[in-house]
Amino acid sequence: MKNICTIILTFGLISCGQVKRVDTAEVKQLMSDYKIKKVNQEEIIDVANTLGKSISDKFNGELNIECADKITLEGTEIELIDLSLVTPEALKNGKIGEILEAYKFSKEQKQLIGDNIQKVNDTLYLYSFPIKTNSLVYKNCKKDLGFIIMSKKALVKSVKK
Repeated sequence: MKNICTIILTFGLISCGQVKRVDTAEVKQLMSDYKIKKVNQEEIIDVANTLGKSISDKFNGELNIECADKITLEGTEIELIDLSLVTPEALKNGKIGEILEAYKFSKEQKQLIGDNIQKVNDTLYLYSFPIKTNSLVYKNCKKDLGFIIMSKKALVKSVKK
């Protein structure tokens, strides 16, 4: 009888000592990422505008970067374009080609060019912005347009509810 009690007590102590703790903050974050959100088009556009405007302001400010065709800033990939080098083939690239054509025409006509957001398809949005000629990015790279392609999924996750 004494041996049985010792064995039961030993198993009880062993099973209680092997409890693995889980970081509840991380689990809560993962659960909120999987929560179904009901968002409308305006909320998605608002989040895209906020992100795009933030990056546009940095590019048109004192941001000093090494030149490249694609740059990652704040976890977002930005494509830099020189409108004078845009080819007729690039203008045939669907919605993106239409946007490039509009920017190129506006630049040739010396019209004021502003930021723009467009829905490319059901899953992608395109935020485009001109790079000012007095910014460091333009002086270093001679690129006058920035494109940010954003997925709808990431934008929906960014909506705060």
